[in-house]
Amino acid sequence: MPYCTNCGTGVDTGAGYCHHCGARQSHQPGHDFLDGVSDRTATILCYIPVFGIIPSIVFLAAQRFRGNARVRFNAFQSLYLFVAWLIVSSAVPALLFAGAAPWGPAAVVTGLVKLAFFICWIYLLIKAANRQEVRLPIIGDLAARSIAEQT
Repeated sequence: MPYCTNCGTGVDTGAGYCHHCGARQSHQPGHDFLDGVSDRTATILCYIPVFGIIPSIVFLAAQRFRGNARVRFNAFQSLYLFVAWLIVSSAVPALLFAGAAPWGPAAVVTGLVKLAFFICWIYLLIKAANRQEVRLPIIGDLAARSIAEQT
């Protein structure tokens, strides 16, 4: 049972006003926590470096953004960018530079590539904040293909 947002008295589920104090109730049946998230905010949250994977997954799973191609494209592109970052930061050094010194040229190359990913995330975050769509060369094509397969 929901409670009044003003006085705390129990109110009916579909009630628009409290029967005790008369205050308007803001709870709606079936209210989704993403209802207040705009498309712009959703695309910005997708590109938070490294941690953007969490909102990306939430937005792809949410019913509210099922028909929004722009948010879904940015969420997929963010996921694929994160997967590429994982490969570069974990798998490539382990496979290619297994016997190399941790402070040698291999570490410098890996560090520069990680820096390039971070700069790419920041660039995409700024473009999303300005409502401009950027399609990365390979990752953007994969994201567009993922959206096309779901429609």
